[in-house]
Amino acid sequence: MEKGGAMSETSIRRAAEAAAPLQDFSTCHIGFVTLLEDSLGLPEMVVTAARARGCAADVLKMFRDRLLVHHDDEERDLFPAVLQVAASGEEAERAQAMVTQLIREHREIAQLWKKLEPAVQAIANGDLPQLDSALLQEMVRRFNEHVRMEEVEFLPFAQLVLARQAEDMAALGLALHRRHEADEIMATAVVYGAS
Repeated sequence: MEKGGAMSETSIRRAAEAAAPLQDFSTCHIGFVTLLEDSLGLPEMVVTAARARGCAADVLKMFRDRLLVHHDDEERDLFPAVLQVAASGEEAERAQAMVTQLIREHREIAQLWKKLEPAVQAIANGDLPQLDSALLQEMVRRFNEHVRMEEVEFLPFAQLVLARQAEDMAALGLALHRRHEADEIMATAVVYGAS
């Protein structure tokens, strides 16, 4: 130290050099504290990750076991029954137009799902893939529009058409029941056969 309490340039430099390692420790502490504070959110993140895996698994199961089968049922049983019973002329044309639209929408939804399925499967497996949010929203939007059209227009129309021939309605119900009963028996056999 120089006279009067002032530090020389050399003394200042030496003090700064001596403090540098201590500054590194201080910088580390800031990083440690920040990361540990962030870790307080881990329990919520684990719950969110578990919800994501569960939701993805449920969506996979729905598509594979229910939704695509449902579309197949409509195309194999319901649509042909309505087309067969619809009175020729305007009613038959309306039936054909609606069935054509619904089948096209089935294919579009299936194609969107095919693009999304690998990422959804990865999420169900616990991975963190990039999920195309816009594509997912598009599929959900199209499916909702499809369901709305079926519920508001096609199913009431089909009810009126098929009600004229009770045996067609009964045959449709029996075909669906038998198919799903067989599927349930096979699913049970697989579950019990695996043990």
